[in-house]
Formats: sequence, C-alpha cells, structure tokens
Amino acid sequence: MTPKTDASRTLNALTAAKRMAVVNDGRVEVALAVAGTTDLVKVDTTTNPFTTRPADLFDRKFNDQQVAINDDEMPVFKATLTLLLPEIKDDIAQIPENSNLVIEDVAEFVRLSLLGAGGGQ
Repeated sequence: MTPKTDASRTLNALTAAKRMAVVNDGRVEVALAVAGTTDLVKVDTTTNPFTTRPADLFDRKFNDQQVAINDDEMPVFKATLTLLLPEIKDDIAQIPENSNLVIEDVAEFVRLSLLGAGGGQ
C-alpha cells in the first residue's frame, strides 16, 4: 500500500467515527425523559428515526393534555434527562421548571448543549 492509500483509509475511518458521534442530538433522550415522566407519551426507538405517540410530541407543551406534565413534575423530567445525558447535567439544571415550555424548545437547548459539550454535531 502507498502512503496515500493509507492516509485515505485513516481519514475514512476517522470520518466514520465522527459520523457515529454526530448521531446524538438529544431528541430521543428528551422524548424518553418525557415518556418516563408521563404514561401518556410513548417512544418507539426500534424505528429509524424513532417515533413518538403523540406523533407531534415536539410541537406540544409539557402541560398539553396529551403530555400532561405539570410544573411539579418538571424536576422528574430533568432528573431523567440528566441520567440520559450526564455530560450536560449543568445545562439541564438550568432548564426552567415551567410546564408551559414547548418540548421542541427544550430539545433545541439540549442539542446546542451537546454541541458545546462535544457530544453531537
């Protein structure tokens, strides 16, 4: 093998490893944390991409009738999310315990936190 071929193989392996690391944007963890806080939400991680019930989970607020997480349950959501994403525990602690938040907004905050922690792209 030539040095050029070896270099290309090495770069391809490095790129593949980075692609694997990029998969985690935190959305599935947010969905799982919501589902772990309320019996009304279901997450199917056997599908690609994962699916939720309700299907429009990320468009809803935590206190939506089909989610039914109140202010008093937000600490449970945050604790579950922290277990799933301990690398951003300090950021998760800053999420307001207000069930009027839109779940997508929290997911975006988590995504950006993971970017800052080097856990996703």
